[in-house]
Amino acid sequence: MDIRKYTSANRDAWNEVAPIHQNARKEDYEELFRKKDYSTLDDIITSKLIEVELEGKHVAQLCCNNGREVLSLINMGAQYGAGFDISDEAIKEANELKKSSNLNCRFICCDVYDIDSEYHNSFDLIYISIGALPWLPDIAGFFNIVSRMLKTGGILVIYESHPINDMLACEGDKELEPDNPFKPVYSYFKDDPWIENDGIDYIGKTIYKSKTTYCFHHKLSDIFNAVIKGGIAITEFTEYPHDISNGFEHIQDKKIFPLCYILIGKKSIQ
Repeated sequence: MDIRKYTSANRDAWNEVAPIHQNARKEDYEELFRKKDYSTLDDIITSKLIEVELEGKHVAQLCCNNGREVLSLINMGAQYGAGFDISDEAIKEANELKKSSNLNCRFICCDVYDIDSEYHNSFDLIYISIGALPWLPDIAGFFNIVSRMLKTGGILVIYESHPINDMLACEGDKELEPDNPFKPVYSYFKDDPWIENDGIDYIGKTIYKSKTTYCFHHKLSDIFNAVIKGGIAITEFTEYPHDISNGFEHIQDKKIFPLCYILIGKKSIQ
């Protein structure tokens, strides 16, 4: 698999959408992050991060977008945060937020598959959040990198959209049948990427002729096996009925399918 074909194309698409997201966003993050206790994280993941003892930790987020969650982790008590993202424009905004907030963090623009060895064995906790994993063509390679970045005994926290969602048509999908929103329209065993040119404006929810994006389905077994084979023991896995993707709000009140999950793991090898 030529993963650079996919990640390079997605970099262009994320750079393209960055100003669209900034214009659509209602929050003024520069102002909000001047408040010492401000966080964009919801109550569920906040409680879980408190449980795993975030206080005083060195943390990293891979696929951090504009850095708002890294800044939130520091405001929750982390001693230091690092964010990595492929989008030049997202990291530019992250560094602007870092400067205005004066929080102890660093943001690095790079393909996550190219994270430098200087970050190996550096973090007590790595956080992966909504919308990260579907952009990754090589899930096993990704979690090998995550494992190398964690200290022995370090904690992995994933808060992601549930893979079962990939079987359904989301809001705006031409395959969506309003009278039958739970109809499976894609195979759970889909192994080729979604190739799209309708944009990735999940904030303003606009459709535009965009640069090509490649998005990947990973079964739960793919994710579990990649984490485990990377040397991270899964210690907790919880599924939830609420939507964190901005794509399935129309069905979350029914509480029929799990729409997101939290996975906790602990690095068990050197």
